[in-house]
Amino acid sequence: MPISLLGMRFRLFTLCFAGAAAALTAATSLVPGFTLAYSSPQLHIALETATALISFLVAYLVYGRFRERKRLDDLMLASALVLIASTSLVFSAVPHTVPAEGARNFSVWASVGGAVLGALTLALAAFAPATRVSSPRRATVIAALCCIGGLIATASVVGLFANGVDPDIPLALAPDAAHRPILLGHHFLLGTQIVGVLLFIAAALGFIQRGERDNDELMRWFAAGAALSAFARFNYFLFPSLYSDWVFTGDFLRLGFCLLLLAGAAREIGSYWRRLASMAILEERRRLASMAILEERRRIARELHDGVAQELAYIVAESSGSLAAAAERALDESRRAIAALTRPVDEPLEVALVQAAEEVAGRVGVQLRIEVGRGAQVSPDEREALIRIVREAITNAGRHGGAENVSVELSNGNGTLLRIADDGSGFDTRHTRVGGFGLVSMRERTEALGGRFKLSSDAGEGTRIEVRLP
Repeated sequence: MPISLLGMRFRLFTLCFAGAAAALTAATSLVPGFTLAYSSPQLHIALETATALISFLVAYLVYGRFRERKRLDDLMLASALVLIASTSLVFSAVPHTVPAEGARNFSVWASVGGAVLGALTLALAAFAPATRVSSPRRATVIAALCCIGGLIATASVVGLFANGVDPDIPLALAPDAAHRPILLGHHFLLGTQIVGVLLFIAAALGFIQRGERDNDELMRWFAAGAALSAFARFNYFLFPSLYSDWVFTGDFLRLGFCLLLLAGAAREIGSYWRRLASMAILEERRRLASMAILEERRRIARELHDGVAQELAYIVAESSGSLAAAAERALDESRRAIAALTRPVDEPLEVALVQAAEEVAGRVGVQLRIEVGRGAQVSPDEREALIRIVREAITNAGRHGGAENVSVELSNGNGTLLRIADDGSGFDTRHTRVGGFGLVSMRERTEALGGRFKLSSDAGEGTRIEVRLP
């Protein structure tokens, strides 16, 4: 499968930083006179503190992505950064301020264990599936407990077994022969540095793959940072400056890892604000377009009112019999169209339904009692059908049933339920043509939406209509 242009960008970006780290490692190890060594315990503390603060900051950003996307890989990545930050702060920076020998031994071995735990979690996060978690809050609690438990377990193991073991690294060890590697330290200490190299290489490869999969620029910075961390661990294998008073090449490479994460976080935040600005512009355009549409609808409504509706009203006034009835129905339809055109496009169903019911009730001379639940969620077709059914039912109750009172109830829970009842004269429901085409139309509208239409009426007992939509 050919590598995409995006994949090439991710690979080249990571290779550039890996190549620079390799060149720096070779120069400080092989070129006589070239050195980046500084004797400063305070600088060590500053670097560890900076590593912790930057890692915590980026972890907070990644956790924000998790809250938005609810993906497992984001939560694992945030957890890995918390472990790395906590190791630098709790196991390295703080013990460096305590001059006691026992504190130094604890710091060395605890930072080794914490570094391996953080690198392992980072590698797992790089290859974690992009699945969505069902309960983000519960997953967050579990991840936090795992991080705390891992740190406590590391400190406990070191306190019980390794605290009294000498790491075999003199505190004042100096890179006086920087052109030659100084392979010094406990064999377990040297082994963990190689394990760290392999874990960070795996993490870099995983972040490249994840970035290509999701088109995620932040992963490009994580991949490059992991590559620098791999060379940092290799430099700690060549010269264990992490556990002495000297600051050397590995420390600067590890600082480069944090700076790359910080740069990626800054670009992520900038991209977030640009997206917000674009969404605001798009929303404003939609608002202006909606206003233009509404204005055009109102213009059409004025044309209908001044033209078709006026002519139909004249026909109703001057005609009688079936022609007058037909003209009156056409006039009702034109009024309904005018009302629909003048309403906002996003008007809530309860508002539109109440307005339509009150308009018809006032025209046919009935008292209206209406109860409509708020926030009813229906499709545009269901909305139009419900409004038409309410208008038709109230019209029939006033004109054909002689009703004085009509009640309308709408609820939207497990489906949508509409009830309309009147105190009119009622009729024999076996004669389906009673009331005209309106009853047939209401039934057909309901059934076309997959709903159920129920009509009950008795002579002198009024009429009750029930509409259920799925």
